[in-house]
Parts: sequence; structure tokens; C-alpha cells
Amino acid sequence: MKAVNAIAAGLVLLTLDKTLRTMHIKYVGNFVFFIGSCFGMMRYATENETYIIPILFSLAGTYYFIKYKSHPIPRYLFFSAWLFAVGVLFHQIHVFWFIGFALSLLIHSKSIYLRHIYVFIVTGFLVVSGVYVMVYYMWKEGREMSLIQFVFHDVYAGQVSTGITLRNFIMTPISFIRTFIQVHGYMKPMLMAWPVVLFIPIAFLVVAFICLKTLFKYSKKAVVPSDILTKAVFWAFILHLCFAFYSVGNAEFMVMLPVLLVLWVVNTFDIPTKPVYYLALVMVMWNMVFGLSAMHFFDLDGTEKTLNLMEKNPQARWILSEPQKVENSYDYYHGPHASAGKVIRINHQDSVSTLVLTEVRKGEVLTDKLGSKGNFDRKHLLTGDGEGFPSLTTLNYSPVDSVEFFGGKRIIYRLSEK
Repeated sequence: MKAVNAIAAGLVLLTLDKTLRTMHIKYVGNFVFFIGSCFGMMRYATENETYIIPILFSLAGTYYFIKYKSHPIPRYLFFSAWLFAVGVLFHQIHVFWFIGFALSLLIHSKSIYLRHIYVFIVTGFLVVSGVYVMVYYMWKEGREMSLIQFVFHDVYAGQVSTGITLRNFIMTPISFIRTFIQVHGYMKPMLMAWPVVLFIPIAFLVVAFICLKTLFKYSKKAVVPSDILTKAVFWAFILHLCFAFYSVGNAEFMVMLPVLLVLWVVNTFDIPTKPVYYLALVMVMWNMVFGLSAMHFFDLDGTEKTLNLMEKNPQARWILSEPQKVENSYDYYHGPHASAGKVIRINHQDSVSTLVLTEVRKGEVLTDKLGSKGNFDRKHLLTGDGEGFPSLTTLNYSPVDSVEFFGGKRIIYRLSEK
């Protein structure tokens, strides 16, 4: 799957190149280089996640939308909507890209054949809803789950954080920045261990300041007034950003934002392209050192050592700081659902104290959620260590082992009832 994502990322850049050339943009390679150097693109092109493939289909849908803009033939809108729909089927978040383009068509409905708009909206709706209904009825046998629960499974399972609090305003700008360059707590121990690496952030800040200043100073408003494509990309960008904000600044929901931003900028402004190239150059240096290299060569969260401890304690059940990654890794090495019953999930809907006490009464429970010292990250910023853990007035806890990783250490405790 990592290889598939890497290939898909390459196809995204090729499709972006073709799309920008269709828009008659000069020096297309500089913009493609910029998108390829963004941390969001580099990260998910090298991880086993689902965020790159839908960008490929949504961008291909955008390409045919642009073809329709130049030659208003209904089949271009049909192909566009079909590709957008496939993107939504790979990840639901891309429904906002489709909605943004549908809104632009509706806004310009006076200058577009109404039947053309119907082709676009109805095609996208029928493909997505048809596939969901078909898969639901193939899958639901023996399961008690409604169609709505099936469609929004992760929401009902408590795996999606939504709402509006102070956290949204803190995490959204941080995640937006991380979409372009990696910013993480493990950078501090890296710089302390290898001070020579400090030249990269210094060079980045100097070059980025000069490039951004040049872009703002010499960019000119495009002569062409805001058209159907400009508004489509604008609304898609705003809708995606708003949902990412509502999802407590989830960086995974911002991966497509640089692509949409570039499409909007090049269609709205006449900008100098050399600064784009140099900005991308320092970004790729930053992200290779502080992003991909660090994530590849360092054990940043102790997952591997935690897995080893699980092997040594086969009867124990675990309450973990990083349950999803450990579950996925355990299943990868031992087969599907091998982690079931070994990792105790604590959802926000649970009565935590009751749940943990019940599990302790069943048998041995180990946890790494107490007394941890790790790298400063999103979880520490929002919740701190031991978030959601019950009061220890009902439990005894004794240290039995530890997990050391780059920049941190977790103590493993055995829980028992008082």
C-alpha cells in the first residue's frame, strides 16, 4: 500500500502538470515541485493511509471541469463528476471538493445550460450513493447497523473528533503550517543531538522570507475576472478548511489544501515563479531532514518495543497511548484482528473509571499512559499525559518495565484493584 500511495502521488503531480498546462500557466514545473515538496504530500505518499489516492481522482475531475470550461460539452462534466465521486468513495472528505465545484456551477447557472448542471450533480450523487447502498446490502448480513450508521461509521465509533472549542483555534493554524513543513516536538532533541542541522531552519527562514516578500510585492491581479473555475476552487478550499477546523484542526483533512491553493492562486494572480522554485527547494530540504528521514530512521513513539513487550506478556491486555498504531502493527505481523482483546480502547463516550476497573477485574492489565515523558506533540498540547485516565484512588499501579524511544520514555505499569 505504501508503494501504491507513492505511485499515486507521482500520478497526482503528473495530473497537476497536465491540469496547469491546460490552464496555460507558465513555468508549470515550479508549481508541481512546490506541491511535491509539501510535507502533507510527502508524508502520505510514504505511509499506509488513504489521503493521496482521492486527491488523484479529484484533481482528474478538476481537469475535465477545466476542459468543460473551454469546450462546454456535457460529457466533460460527466467525466468530471464521475471522477469526483470515485475520490469521495476513497475518502468521504472529498465530498467538499465536489460540492465546491457544484456550487460554482449553480452560481453561474444563468450562463450554463441547466441540463449540464444536472449531469454533473446527478452523476456524482448516483455514483456515490449507488455504491454505498450496494456495498451496505452486501455487507450487512448478520450485522445490526443502519445505512446511516454504515456511511458514518467512524463518527458513530467515536473515532472522529468534532466540535468547536479553543482547541480548534490552536490546532488549525498549526496543522495548516504542518501541511507545508513538518513541525514536531522531536525536532528539539534532533537539533540538540546534531547542532549542524540547525543550518536548515535558518536557511529556510531566510529564503522563505525573501521569496514570500517577492511574491507579495510583484504578484498582480489577473486581468481575467473571477470565473467559474476560480470560484469552484475557492469554495472547495474554504469548505475543506472549515471542516478541518471543525475536526479540531485535523492535519489529515488538509492534505489537499496546497493543491487547491495553487489552483486558485495561478488562476487569480500573475505571480513571479522563481520564488516558488526556491521556496519549494528549501521546503523539500526541511521536510526530508525533519520529516521523512526522522520518521524512517528514528523510533519516535516506541511502537516496536511495545510490540516486543506484548509478545513477552501474551496474556496481558493493554491501555496504550498510541492504540491504533500498535493495533495495526500487531495485526500486520500476526494476521487480521489478532490485536482484538489485547488492546483496550477508551472512547470519549465511555465511563472511563468503570471501564478500566472492569477490565482490571478480568485479568492482567498493563498501561503506558502514566508517568510518560515523550516528545511534545498534538496529543500533549491538547490533553497532556494520562488524558481520560481514571482516578487512581480505586487502583494500585506498579512499574514493571519501560519503553525508551527517541526523545522520550514510557513507564509500563501493571494495574490492580485496591
